[in-house]
Amino acid sequence: MDRGLERRFLLVTGEASGDLHAARLVEALGSFGPCRVRGVAGPALRAAGAECVVPAERLAVVGFAEIVSRLPELWATRGRLLREWDSFRPNVVVLVDYPGFNLRLGPALKRRGARIFYYIAPQVWAWHPERARAMAAWVDHLAVVFPFEEPIFRAAGVATTFVGHPLLDDFHPEVDEAGFRAAIGGGSGPVLGLLPGSRPQELARHARVLIDAARRLCATRPGLAPVLALASGLELPAGLDLGPVRVVRGLTRATQAYSTACAVASGTATLETALFGTPLVVLYRTGRLNYAIASRLVSIPRIGLPNIVAEASVAPELIQEQLTPERLAALLAPWLDVPAAREAQRRALAVVRERLGTPGASARAARLLWEMAA
Repeated sequence: MDRGLERRFLLVTGEASGDLHAARLVEALGSFGPCRVRGVAGPALRAAGAECVVPAERLAVVGFAEIVSRLPELWATRGRLLREWDSFRPNVVVLVDYPGFNLRLGPALKRRGARIFYYIAPQVWAWHPERARAMAAWVDHLAVVFPFEEPIFRAAGVATTFVGHPLLDDFHPEVDEAGFRAAIGGGSGPVLGLLPGSRPQELARHARVLIDAARRLCATRPGLAPVLALASGLELPAGLDLGPVRVVRGLTRATQAYSTACAVASGTATLETALFGTPLVVLYRTGRLNYAIASRLVSIPRIGLPNIVAEASVAPELIQEQLTPERLAALLAPWLDVPAAREAQRRALAVVRERLGTPGASARAARLLWEMAA
């Protein structure tokens, strides 16, 4: 194809959710004209036609301590992407989320003359507010997915557009409720959804406490069906006693949608659960070093995305030492037992969907990017 007719994009992301959102962006780009996308790509991006320079799975890390052990590989990937810029000569570099890596790669690419489009803003409002001002020097356009982010970045001097959240573009369970019930063994009683996280470290730290909480709740609720939604590629720790808990794969959104209540590790899954209107407890446990560092850096009172978006505590949070089977079971019990409590929580969560805009975020972001590449 004539290079003059084709628009080229070097794209970098490093997490499963970023890979999915980036794939939708690439699919939307294809509706505007011929383009070629290369870069760091996970399964969704590769399926969308992106050419893989580095598999995104190799870059996924959690926490400060884990990053140290991966520094040589991360540094080598940075060098490879800088060389890719020199050889591929893209019209625009697209950075998708993944701030620990992209906030360092972006300025280096800018010094080489790259035009930078950042999609899904790094959460500098939680960690380093001063980085929003620093981004003004190297980000040409920022597409944000939360409405409160636009004024924050604009005030810092970054050209910013709120495009809406891409979760709304293709948001539905994998199966209907009848299919979900069949997958977990039938029954019409209440379902307790357990979502321990999509990374091996999260599964290792959360699985036992979730299962212990489910065991406590089942002891006085014989009709309760606890379901643990296991992310693709993960395996439960050896020797783990599941007790009454059923394990499902490939049914994460169905678990979120059709459960009576959920316990969900902090991250995108908490936002998805809230969008389904399912009452949830946000939980997270990390290593002592990671927590000590994070507690010094985080400048916001809540870590759960539903609470951040709602600007209110619409989902209780159990973090670090607060996360015990007893406390988790106590928070979940009213939603399992009292319909009025459950409905009140659903109403409280409704504000989350209201604030995320309308479907079409991927197309709106793609249009901004396509026009920038002209």
